[in-house]
Amino acid sequence: MKVLRNTLIVAVLTVLAVIAVKIALSGPVEVPPAPEAVAARPAKVEPAPESKPAAPAQPSVPPLLASPETPVNLPEDEGEHGEFTTSTDILKQKLFKKEPKLAQFDYFREHVLLDSVTREDYRKLLADKAMLEKVRNDLLHPADRKDTTESNVKRLMEIDYLREAMDWKEHPERKDLLAEVEQIILEDSFTADMPVDVKRSLAASKMELYEIYSAQAPERALALVGEARGTRLEKMLEYFAEHNQRRLAKERELSLQAQNQTSKP
Repeated sequence: MKVLRNTLIVAVLTVLAVIAVKIALSGPVEVPPAPEAVAARPAKVEPAPESKPAAPAQPSVPPLLASPETPVNLPEDEGEHGEFTTSTDILKQKLFKKEPKLAQFDYFREHVLLDSVTREDYRKLLADKAMLEKVRNDLLHPADRKDTTESNVKRLMEIDYLREAMDWKEHPERKDLLAEVEQIILEDSFTADMPVDVKRSLAASKMELYEIYSAQAPERALALVGEARGTRLEKMLEYFAEHNQRRLAKERELSLQAQNQTSKP
């Protein structure tokens, strides 16, 4: 009996020892990396001594600008977007897949500090006759039968293209450019089957172009009103001119008020 009792005591102590070992080993165990992972792990690099930051490099021209005639896929817009990605950014991504030259224009316009080479590429785009012809047709004959946000983004970008082209005083085809803008303003491209919202969009394009054109050639802009006499656009051009004059007068008034406020002690 004594031997049996000793045997039971030993067995109980053994079980307790095993349980204690399991509890001690129950924590997280770090698994050693595979040999391949160890070999691929980069060596620790000591930080270099502090030095003056280098001047920011000129942004590189994306592939789309290097060869605009070759279709280039822009980054896909599927999946999650960044924290500061707006709905307009997403629309522009979709638009640029179909309009590579508008993508070019948007890139140049967003990068105001262009080097001599990139600035020359921008001027070539502003003087591109095929681009001008396409913009004129798009604004006069909208392909979309609905006035959508995407169609408005495209329309406003094309108006901005014409604005930038007219602002370039050394434009080699400036006379032809101004004549094309006049044609967009004066041509009656409204059709009976055109939806009302598309008609409004077309009229808004003409009005904005009239204001831009007036800043370049004010006397010629007033003469366009006379050229529209007897046409369906007569009243529209009269409204453009009157609204533009009121806008300019208001801008002068606000400018004088600001000057007076600044001059007061």
